Amino acid sequence: MKEYSVVYLAEAEEELFSTWENSPDRNQVADAANEADRILATSPQKRSVYLGEDLWRLEVKPLRVYFTIREQDRIVEVTNVVRI
Repeated sequence: MKEYSVVYLAEAEEELFSTWENSPDRNQVADAANEADRILATSPQKRSVYLGEDLWRLEVKPLRVYFTIREQDRIVEVTNVVRI
């Protein structure tokens, strides 16, 4: 059961699509994105690093996902996605 809703800002969606589109292994990027979504939906703080000022970072190779947690609303908001 999901505890959080995961939403992507438009910029983060564009970054993820661009990373997927330009990757030599699109399946790897898609799998990493799906795994990141699963982690963020169930336990966003467990495998993530707190960076300060409400910003968190999760790495699921080859992706690095930056996000905030709106605990009252049970929403994880993805702000950026970059390839590592």
